[in-house]
Amino acid sequence: MVHLQYDAIMKTHRDVLSILKAKNLRLTPARRALIQYILDNKTKQISLQNINNYLEKNIKGVNRSSIYRNLELLKKLEIIQELNLPKKGKHFRYAFDNDIHHFYICKKCGKATNIEKSLYDRIEKALKSIKGFLKADMSIVFYGSCLICKESRA
Repeated sequence: MVHLQYDAIMKTHRDVLSILKAKNLRLTPARRALIQYILDNKTKQISLQNINNYLEKNIKGVNRSSIYRNLELLKKLEIIQELNLPKKGKHFRYAFDNDIHHFYICKKCGKATNIEKSLYDRIEKALKSIKGFLKADMSIVFYGSCLICKESRA
């Protein structure tokens, strides 16, 4: 069973790399390491600081501007999704072969909670009623207060 999980990760890695190759983008050591780190943590929201620390530790001579450019590229290619978590900063999550998740983020504690798919489906249906709108391919993030933070202010 473990072998199948490893094959699935490798297939995904090859799929992501094939997208880069198809766009004539170089497969630099830093880019490969970043993609692998994201795949190794594909069920987590990874902080920008953790990404920086990992790449600076494992890739000799990598600089922060290179890391930021690679993250922007992966966002543009819809391989990752960026979340701006209050008090926690930027976080990234793998999105390549996953559905994009939609979040409700507490502005006080930074807790990110997935929005139920049914709510997103209703929003998408409403958007489809707009003339010429075909498909929603976006992420929705709502900011507010979670129940715990709201009750602690009372």
